[in-house]
Amino acid sequence: MLSALVGKNRISYPLCLIKRERPDFLLTLDTEQIGIEHTEAVPQNEAHRTVLRDKVNGPDVYFISHHQPGEPKKTAKELIEEIEANHAYEGWTGDSVEREWANAMFHFIEQKVETLLKEGFKRFDQDWLLIYDNWSLPVLDRHKAAPFQMNLVTGSEVLNEFKRIYIITGQFLCEIASTGIQFYGINDLWDLANKRINRKLLKSCLLPKCFSRYFQQMKGFKAKKLLRKK
Repeated sequence: MLSALVGKNRISYPLCLIKRERPDFLLTLDTEQIGIEHTEAVPQNEAHRTVLRDKVNGPDVYFISHHQPGEPKKTAKELIEEIEANHAYEGWTGDSVEREWANAMFHFIEQKVETLLKEGFKRFDQDWLLIYDNWSLPVLDRHKAAPFQMNLVTGSEVLNEFKRIYIITGQFLCEIASTGIQFYGINDLWDLANKRINRKLLKSCLLPKCFSRYFQQMKGFKAKKLLRKK
């Protein structure tokens, strides 16, 4: 999340991020402290089904099923029967994928607002919510889903409690605030660091070897040319 916010006037340096409880993280900047609460948006039955699918050698190709936030928990026996049957469920039409996603994210937002308001939850200069989106859906148009999400948020009081709400979804960080919704690309700092290291290795190790091999080939070519002349 933090890497995606670099240069977006949301964070400043130096900063310090500490793991704690209620909220899950404390981000200390030069001028303020921000409490960050974190959760994962995942259908509980689908999460359990995923674990069981590996154990019972379920089919490699299977149908995605609809899920409702807060749906009743199914038993392992029920889920195994569904895995083995692998029935095709009713599909999605129109903008139903985007609406289902918005409703699911809002469900977890409301859950965390309840947590925020409980006794013992420490408040800071700002309180942020971070959601990791693991909701199973077919192809989702996140920009198309944004207005549905914003309508749900603005029709409630959640932004009176969380100053900003962030959702890590696909390759994007979705930011929800009173000013609207924005999407930022996620920067993989480890990947960038590895690429820089690899570039240095390439310059220091691989290129000299390539050049030395090239020069050896050129010397051999010139020697053969001289023998032909003789």
